[in-house]
Amino acid sequence: MKNLAILGLALLLALPVGTSTSFAAVKPQNDNLNRVLIAFDKPVGTGEQALIRAYGGKIKYSYSIVNAIAAQVPASALDGLSHNPHVTSVEADDTVYAVDIELDNSWGVRHIQTGDVHATPYSNKGAGVKIGIIDSGVNYFHPDLNDNFDPLNLGYDFYYYDYDPMDVYGHGTHVAGTACAEDNDIGSIDPKLGVVGVAPECNLYSLRVLNEDGAGYWSDIIAAVEWSTGATMQIQNVFTKEMLTVQGLKLDVINLSLGKDRDPGSTVKQAFDNAEAQGVVIVAAAGNSGNVGGKGNNVIYPAKYDSVIAVAATDSNNNRASFSSTGDKVEIAAPGVNVYSTWNDNAGYYDPQPTCTGTPLDINGDGQPDGECYKYGSGTSMASPHVAGVAALIIAAGYSDYNGDGAVNNRDVRAILDASATDLGSSGRDPQFGYGLVNALFAVQTASANIIPTANAGADQTVVDSDGNGTEDVMLDGSSSSDSDGSIVSYEWREGATLLTTGVSPTLSFALGNHTVTLTVTDNDGATASDSVQINVAAESSGVTLAAVGYKIKGLMKADLSWSGATSGNVDVYRNGSVITTTPNDGTYTDNINQKGGGTFTYKICEAGTSVCSNESIVAF
Repeated sequence: MKNLAILGLALLLALPVGTSTSFAAVKPQNDNLNRVLIAFDKPVGTGEQALIRAYGGKIKYSYSIVNAIAAQVPASALDGLSHNPHVTSVEADDTVYAVDIELDNSWGVRHIQTGDVHATPYSNKGAGVKIGIIDSGVNYFHPDLNDNFDPLNLGYDFYYYDYDPMDVYGHGTHVAGTACAEDNDIGSIDPKLGVVGVAPECNLYSLRVLNEDGAGYWSDIIAAVEWSTGATMQIQNVFTKEMLTVQGLKLDVINLSLGKDRDPGSTVKQAFDNAEAQGVVIVAAAGNSGNVGGKGNNVIYPAKYDSVIAVAATDSNNNRASFSSTGDKVEIAAPGVNVYSTWNDNAGYYDPQPTCTGTPLDINGDGQPDGECYKYGSGTSMASPHVAGVAALIIAAGYSDYNGDGAVNNRDVRAILDASATDLGSSGRDPQFGYGLVNALFAVQTASANIIPTANAGADQTVVDSDGNGTEDVMLDGSSSSDSDGSIVSYEWREGATLLTTGVSPTLSFALGNHTVTLTVTDNDGATASDSVQINVAAESSGVTLAAVGYKIKGLMKADLSWSGATSGNVDVYRNGSVITTTPNDGTYTDNINQKGGGTFTYKICEAGTSVCSNESIVAF
């Protein structure tokens, strides 16, 4: 059955999320145009766009991350669209308003041991890792944030369809500060000012989807998620009707401190699932719908999706915040009570919140405060960017295939976050804290753990003693050995316990016969690995051939030997590796074993006193 539902978004500050509309058929809105997400059974093209327009619809987004169009359509079109054989769902794109509250000091970044990661020996501040803040915009002029923005690509404003995603509310700036506020000692200007984020050298991108009241639409959220995958997007400006081509940028991490308690439907879920499959780490607030008892399954969307990391909130004593949502989808916890962070300057932009804490300063001398505003806040909105920042530190540290699925990607980052968390509450994962409190130091240590090198001693070799002197030179090859997180500093070659030589590709002389040679490599962190190769040195073909036939006379074993190709006057006859006689080179010899019973005997003949020998011939009784 096709799902038609009216749902919206709310910022996740300390008060519970506001009342949401329930699942229902899409209802006509006041302007007789209904905001909907229309999903199709194939990628969106001109035919699908023409269908919407034929129903009198106004297209907002034609997505590539999902087979869907966001549009406003007349109420009369809803039934026809929902019954079109190529339309898989028509789901409402509704909105709710944010409900928030000011609370009181910044302690979270320190509490999760981020300072240890910023200091030596790690010196890791998330340099170059790209984090997208999907929110109310970000004040990219804020002196604790501005150097983390690329002035040529600030992100995108999906509310006004332009490249100026300035914060109009303050919430997005607060979130961005927790994740990435710069380590620039601005507090020396005024002790009330200045914070340091979890990843202070990250690259920030503001993806504005919420208005001045902290309200937004799922359609804009999908578009922002699509932008974060690096897609080339087709967007129709609903104000000017202009069709815009917007180029996204592949981001490493996105944070969504927003959500809704009701399921928005399959189109929104598919967008998040597809972005995660394309390598984006997606972090979202678990919600503020919890209760003092910590009971219930009330994680909100999008945090409730399996493709998203749902973050609960804790206080400075590692207690669950009473408002923090609970349930089996809670994956990890982070500081979310009384978090001090950057805020948008309400002197220059509309801000429905009370005047923020701190003294805004006129640093650039234009007579206006420059946005050096800071504020305390609580909510899973504040917890989520702590985790987004730690994800950036993991990426900056470098990591391997931690989860063992054969690929190195965002899922390893997620696995490291979970494995390195400090367990809280019940042992293991639980509905209140997930795997526990995010820990930046343990996460980076886990990501940076030395990976054992791979030893490769090369292919087995069979060589011929070309000059007949009983030995042959063989070049060993360890060049295919590797170390994914460092370098190999030594190569040692042994036969048994005997060290033969060192080096990547040494040449050694081996005697006739089979040899097992073991290569041991050591990496720059002291880890070792070994691999063995078989070396067989064979005598050069002499042209001498031998045949042996066994039989018994009166129970006694005998063997008739016949050969050809020998040029010497006499030949040595070998049985089981030992010379039993030297006989004229007349081509035949009978070995009177003169034993009863059974057995196996191996014969060869050699030109007397030399290593020019025949093949071996085996006689079994």
